[in-house]
Amino acid sequence: MQCRHKTEGNDWGTIRRRGRRGDTHIITAIRMSEEEEYITPLQVRDYIFCPTILYQKYVRKIIEPETEMMKEGREEYEKDKAGAERRKSILGEIRIEAEKVLFGVPLKSEKYKIMGIADAIYWKNGKMHILEIKYGNVKKPYPDHIYQATTYAIMAEETLKQTAYKITLYYKQSKLWHEKTLTKQLKNHTIKIIQKTHEIINGKTIPQTKWKTKCKTCWYNRICH
Repeated sequence: MQCRHKTEGNDWGTIRRRGRRGDTHIITAIRMSEEEEYITPLQVRDYIFCPTILYQKYVRKIIEPETEMMKEGREEYEKDKAGAERRKSILGEIRIEAEKVLFGVPLKSEKYKIMGIADAIYWKNGKMHILEIKYGNVKKPYPDHIYQATTYAIMAEETLKQTAYKITLYYKQSKLWHEKTLTKQLKNHTIKIIQKTHEIINGKTIPQTKWKTKCKTCWYNRICH
């Protein structure tokens, strides 16, 4: 059985950019120059789920083979990313009355060296909300998803020069809509997580492995334990 964290998105948190001729450039663990490396919100999410998995994937370059479930999740993710109308329909499903909505928003924080593309950002009553779309059937949001969305909020504040009011998680299968106010405490804790993620990816820290219940179904347990 596979780990939950691998059922959606691009494993390497890659970002696609369009060149002048429409070429697609893939930037993995985005290197802006020889001196500085940018990480992605997906890597922050991996750290929250399991620092050891982050280390195995991005330092040791050991990648879990793709299962059929993971493939289906990735295809659904890529289909939504490619279809602006489908993303707009999500807001229609939950009847959000927003003054303005942006989809697939490129974000970057030079301060914290992190870069990624937000699923959507919308403004309600003049306040900025960060929307992260997930594909699981859940009853409540996962902590790693909350911190991943908060990472996008931190980047959005720096990129768009505006204070983020809330982060929002929408789980398509269960139709769960979860809003959380972006408090100073939540932001500060997320910043610490971003810094710890950098330390592992840069090889400054090797995480200690601790056995947990979720390890039983994780592909990486054959390496960690």
